[in-house]
Amino acid sequence: MAEPKAATKQFESAVVANMARLIGLARSMLGGQIRDARQAEDLVQDALVRLYQHRERYDWSDGGWSLMAKAVARNVISCRRRKLGQSLDADPAAMDSLGEDQDPAIIPMTREVIEMVQRYMASLPANWREAMVLREQQEMGYREIADTMRATEAQVKTWLHRGRSRLAQLLREHMMEK
Repeated sequence: MAEPKAATKQFESAVVANMARLIGLARSMLGGQIRDARQAEDLVQDALVRLYQHRERYDWSDGGWSLMAKAVARNVISCRRRKLGQSLDADPAAMDSLGEDQDPAIIPMTREVIEMVQRYMASLPANWREAMVLREQQEMGYREIADTMRATEAQVKTWLHRGRSRLAQLLREHMMEK
């Protein structure tokens, strides 16, 4: 356990360092569009408020990313289970940064492909999509994903396999249409 003042300072530093990544994580896990564009930010804030209330119990010396990412992921999953809303597009800042070094003629095509993949990801069942985001984007291990999603490792592996297979099928079908 950390001293209260030290824990508060470490918590605040962790929040400042990780806020954009946490919002990006929430948005990715939520998937497609939602009615309230602030839902991802609200879910992150709610998770951080809960962590702040117990900040002395945790070791923040590692920067707090893992702890905060798990709290946000659990909050998004809980929200999904309660069916409070639908989801968001990917982070606009991240979208704008993609393709900066590319030929301007390629950027619209890149955005089109990204939007298509986002639509297909949003169409996946929530468990499949959430597991894929945690594994591929956040680079969590199977055990860590299982703990975060309160599932077994076998379930996580099944969701990942089915999600990847379905995404590949959708992309193949799209290519056949062209």
